[in-house]
Amino acid sequence: MKKNFFKLAIMFIVFTPVVLLAQREPDPNVGNTEFRRQGIMDGNLVRTIFINWGEIAHWPDQPSGEWPKGTGHQYVDGVALVVQGSAIDNNGKLIHPMETQYREFVDKGPSNELWGWAPLPGYFNVQGDKPAISNDPLSWPDRWPDKADGWVNPNEVRNDFDDDGNGLIDDLVYWNGFFGKGVRNADVETYFVFDDDPDEEWDFYPDPADTTRRGMGLEVAARFFQWSQVLAEDVIFALYFITNEGKYNYDSTYYCFYIDWGVGGTDDSSDDTGDYDTFLDIAWAWDSDGYGSPNRWFPVGVAGFAFLESPGIPYDGLDNDEDGLIDEQRDGGPGVWLDTPPYGVDDPVKFEEYFGYAPIPHWSGDEDCDWVAYTDVDENGQWDPGEPLNSDVGEDGLSPNDFDYAGPDAGEADGMPTPGEPNFDFTDKDESDQIGLTGFRIFPVHTHELWNEEENWDVFRSAPRPASQPVTANLGMFFSSGPFPLKAGQTENYSMSLLFGDDYEDLVLTKKTIQQIYNADYRFAKPPEKPRLKAAIPGDNRVILVWDDRAEKSWDPFLQEFDFEGYRIYRSTEPEFMETRLITDAYGIYRFRKPLVQFDTVNDYSGLHPIDIQGANFDMGENTGLQHYFIDTNVKNGQTYYYAIVSFDHGLIDTTAAGTLAGLTPAECTSNIKVDISGNIRLDINTAVVVPTEAAAGYVSPEIPDGIKQYCAGTGEVWVDFVIPDSVRDGKTYRVEFGDTTYFHNHGTPYYIIYDISGGQQIVLTDTIWIDAFSQSPLTDGFILNIMNDECELDFSKTGWIVGNTNYRWRVNLDKRFTPPDPTSPMNLNINYPADYEILFSD
Repeated sequence: MKKNFFKLAIMFIVFTPVVLLAQREPDPNVGNTEFRRQGIMDGNLVRTIFINWGEIAHWPDQPSGEWPKGTGHQYVDGVALVVQGSAIDNNGKLIHPMETQYREFVDKGPSNELWGWAPLPGYFNVQGDKPAISNDPLSWPDRWPDKADGWVNPNEVRNDFDDDGNGLIDDLVYWNGFFGKGVRNADVETYFVFDDDPDEEWDFYPDPADTTRRGMGLEVAARFFQWSQVLAEDVIFALYFITNEGKYNYDSTYYCFYIDWGVGGTDDSSDDTGDYDTFLDIAWAWDSDGYGSPNRWFPVGVAGFAFLESPGIPYDGLDNDEDGLIDEQRDGGPGVWLDTPPYGVDDPVKFEEYFGYAPIPHWSGDEDCDWVAYTDVDENGQWDPGEPLNSDVGEDGLSPNDFDYAGPDAGEADGMPTPGEPNFDFTDKDESDQIGLTGFRIFPVHTHELWNEEENWDVFRSAPRPASQPVTANLGMFFSSGPFPLKAGQTENYSMSLLFGDDYEDLVLTKKTIQQIYNADYRFAKPPEKPRLKAAIPGDNRVILVWDDRAEKSWDPFLQEFDFEGYRIYRSTEPEFMETRLITDAYGIYRFRKPLVQFDTVNDYSGLHPIDIQGANFDMGENTGLQHYFIDTNVKNGQTYYYAIVSFDHGLIDTTAAGTLAGLTPAECTSNIKVDISGNIRLDINTAVVVPTEAAAGYVSPEIPDGIKQYCAGTGEVWVDFVIPDSVRDGKTYRVEFGDTTYFHNHGTPYYIIYDISGGQQIVLTDTIWIDAFSQSPLTDGFILNIMNDECELDFSKTGWIVGNTNYRWRVNLDKRFTPPDPTSPMNLNINYPADYEILFSD
């Protein structure tokens, strides 16, 4: 399968818990191997196992670097994070302790206990079997140890579906998001923390006052991200915050990754070869004969491991990353306001060449000048509700437009940057003076083992020139950056990405694209929230799907707008929906999935989006109007069908200063159906598995035998669809009232109310709507109200739903009956009640 010119994919991996021997009793403040958990990242076209001590993929288990998801094509046997430093032990001897963790050939103690990384408790649900992952609240702890208030949800229930997508669960904490409190900018994000406390190999104590703390005294907070957006569907982003918790100041530290490739399958590793490029900071591997295992699948693509960010050196007085700034810091705080040219920039010319814009007045702690304070629209010197907050959202990273916003917090709308806000300190990678990739080595696996510290210390410091290491074997690579000082209490960042392409050229284009995304602090346009599938009902040669409207309220923090555009429904006979990937670009590469049906908002966006991906354009629809249910009649009884309802936005259309068309393609939300090796199915909140079946003998569906009678001046139209016949309530009478929020009901925000007037008057549903050409009510007692307005340009003084100050009403008399009928139940219930519409329901 060909892959996208601009695609990215983030890969993550999951493992079942394994209890390993530990030399000491578990300490809640340090890592222990008994807290090892494994999980699966599968939020885009990459699917892989990961372990919460930093390991990605796990030969021979599957999926290990599977791409594209659902094909069974494996590319990676394993990836391990390595940190090594230089120190003097208690005997005055120079040592080079190295911390890592991997499935084989790592340091072990005398009782076979693992020396190296181990997960900390508190960052996942210890009763569960996986690390904390953003799309599964059941995997989260009941409070986060690294947050002062634990980020406990005071509302206690946030109405998230459970892991099986079958019901609601109590959600006691907000997601510990990189982008803010409860913010799930990525489609899938995992967060875990580990340290090196189990490593007792050396006569060395990182904190002499605490002889129980071992290793180098390092703690690592790791995040993996995955986006399904077409620009990010073939890559894994891995971000590590490495902190020296001890009292020892390391003058030289290397940060490294070990990669054991398995390009072409976990049992087809002996014919891999690879190379690297220091300009692009990427290493890649390919299968020498192009055939994979099992079943000799062809052609095998190319896998890469790309460096995105190294630690920085903020104290050497040098511009290490050549961006016109010297000694940037990601923990420097807001600093002082700079309003005099050159605004604290050391080389303005180089700055503009690197960032693409000239320096402007800014806070000195925001070295790259990209943090934006709130917009004071009325110029009264303070922020007022409704004014744009921009980057000035406070330490939790949430604005009033975010779903989990709980009110103002520290730093919000104060006019200065606060840690936790976007584009500042740890959320801004350009506030670091990086030195980049410095060491690289290609070798047959086991040439350099992960227990051989002194040999690896020399390897990490050298990088033979590209194309000078021809190796065709079961391939291993070291990928390193350093040396850096790591002082007591100091935190450094290290970021990589695992990516895939059809060939080398495709991989290079992907690397350039993901670097741009990373340089923008991952803040590219995000898709709308997932709709919740409320019902999936099998029928006789038909399937009924009903979903909610939560996606329509999605706020895009990148575009700073509510950019929801519509819904797409995908249907497949296999859970990966691979048979829907039918739309190719000019080069025959599959770009988009073909939906079964599509509903989009009536607005200025329709047809093919003008921003193409290699000649392939996203179809934004034809202004059909939105629906919240769909009846699929093109199905056969007895066949299993997999459905996904995804929301999509309208992207961005813009022009450059030179008049060239620019922008972003529309993005759609993810949808996942997971099937384990035993065939057990786990559903996402927007997916379903349905088998149509024949109706029960004697069943007669509801109907409206007398049609709809109109008794008002309104020129619009209403009709009813029975969506869930079993939920239609017997002997009920409903009245529906339309109006708006003004006294005379001739302008303002339209609303409607559905009353049950069977006995008194009880409100069943009330909602505000923007009545354009077509609207639908939510599912109510098994039916949905369809609202078709006439074309009156929303001028209610003319015609349409409301004339003058007269409310527009209609009434439903409802009788639900099945055959054979209950003789005590009336076939028709028709109570004469003054109403604009009167409808008699009967079945």
